[in-house]
Amino acid sequence: MTNFKEKILVTFPAFLICLVPLLLITGPFLSDLCIVLVCIFFLINIFLNKDYTYFKNKFFLFFFIFFIYLFINSLIKFYDYNNIRSSLGYIRFGIFSLGVAYFIEKEKRLLKWVFSIFLICFLILIIDGYTQYFFKENIIGTPVDIQSGRIRFLFNDEYILGSFLSRLFPIFLGISFIIFKNKKKLIIPISILFVFVEVLIFLSGERAAFFYNTLAAIFIIIMINNFKKIRLITLLSSFAVIFLISTYDDTAKKRVWDQTIDQFGFNSPKINIFSPIHQSHYLSAYRMFQDNKLMGVGIRNYRNFCHNPKYITHYYSCTTHPHNTYVQLLAETGFIGFSFGLILFFYFVFKMLNHLVGALFKKHYLFSDFQICLLASILITIWPFAPSGNFFNNWISIIYYYPVGFFLWTIKNKKK
Repeated sequence: MTNFKEKILVTFPAFLICLVPLLLITGPFLSDLCIVLVCIFFLINIFLNKDYTYFKNKFFLFFFIFFIYLFINSLIKFYDYNNIRSSLGYIRFGIFSLGVAYFIEKEKRLLKWVFSIFLICFLILIIDGYTQYFFKENIIGTPVDIQSGRIRFLFNDEYILGSFLSRLFPIFLGISFIIFKNKKKLIIPISILFVFVEVLIFLSGERAAFFYNTLAAIFIIIMINNFKKIRLITLLSSFAVIFLISTYDDTAKKRVWDQTIDQFGFNSPKINIFSPIHQSHYLSAYRMFQDNKLMGVGIRNYRNFCHNPKYITHYYSCTTHPHNTYVQLLAETGFIGFSFGLILFFYFVFKMLNHLVGALFKKHYLFSDFQICLLASILITIWPFAPSGNFFNNWISIIYYYPVGFFLWTIKNKKK
């Protein structure tokens, strides 16, 4: 391959992969366009080189079967063309994961580029987030109202800052472990950055994001071999700062602690699943499942069916999705679609138990520290016992499948 061809077919899509975290900040359009281009360049490379081995792995086989089911489901449960378009377009996420693995293999500088982009993204969001918290305006001078105890995402009015940070933070952490493996002195300033990120997740007011970050941190501390003490110290330092903030800032305390306790119903005779509104979503979704047990009501159809009086359980029960991945799969794809998520979760648990047993009794680690960080990001995606975003949302799907590509590369690299 000539240098020019290599730059077009390899370096350019590799750079696009690095830009994904930055483009996610701008919203769904540019990030989605980016992954489509990565898929196109990946397929061009595959067909030109006639190297189809990337399609011959367990992940893509499992994903492809799931994709075929989604397409069949959308045809049978046809509501409008958006359902078919969503199911057909879903194939790009699996191909994107393969593309990430492929271009990491071909472009040796990609991991360093990704680290740099992550660093830029996190620094921008940290500066913007703390600017909102202390000065009640973002870095571009737009006034914000954080009386509700929540910090907005940069460039839009959505409250997804915590979700973005908590889901991508484990990937950034894992790449940092690789970059600073032989430069342990430099891990100290980057650890300070980690504390700023975790505290900002708390200040964002997104309780699910705060839970996911804590879950991922505990998982990483238990499972990794190196950097265990550093990760533990950063987590404890973050909790110490959060405790001080909760002591002096009544708004942050009420949003994350007091409101959570009240919505769970711990101070009342009736206990709720997360909150009365979340519980109403789950009950509505369960009623849909009861009427459509095998295949559900169809992907993205919760929003279309929740207006039906037989599914209304609360004034706020009708929304775009039921705010839990497994409940959504149960309602929209039935037991068949739900079983894919269940199989994936139990397979994950099985592998993690093997890793833990090997580490404790044989001093043998099934996965590297980098892989554990990637798996922590995947754990957040497949964790069943917490609220989550719309499983079929393009923006969140990019975040779901981004770490999978890195993990597929580590498996291929480990075999070599």
